[in-house]
Amino acid sequence: MLTFDAPRKLCCLGIRGVAALGIVTLMLGACAGNSGTIGARLGRDPEGHVVVRETPHNLGSAKAGLQPGDEVLLIEGQDVRELSEQMLHEALIGELGTRVRLTVQRGDQVLRVVVERTPAPRARTLQ
Repeated sequence: MLTFDAPRKLCCLGIRGVAALGIVTLMLGACAGNSGTIGARLGRDPEGHVVVRETPHNLGSAKAGLQPGDEVLLIEGQDVRELSEQMLHEALIGELGTRVRLTVQRGDQVLRVVVERTPAPRARTLQ
């Protein structure tokens, strides 16, 4: 069992790439004090689509109704295909309790979702 505890360094985990699959995974977290996260694990496929991979329970993304498989199209009206991984990360973190507007595609539906930034998880146990 491995316990990972990085309350102020979660954002520094940054970007994890799986070259063989052409997938980049972003774990969006908070870096300091009053910073919050939307609380979603996002992946970018080779075509540049940003897809929700995971929405951990009790974090902003799950509370707002985001679901694995949702494709993020816009963040605050900006096309995510134009954003680098760092810019994407910076667009989604912010002060605790503030909100970020996302436009997502779920199947044939285009949805507008408002996610309130929540504290990042403090510890994670891996087995």
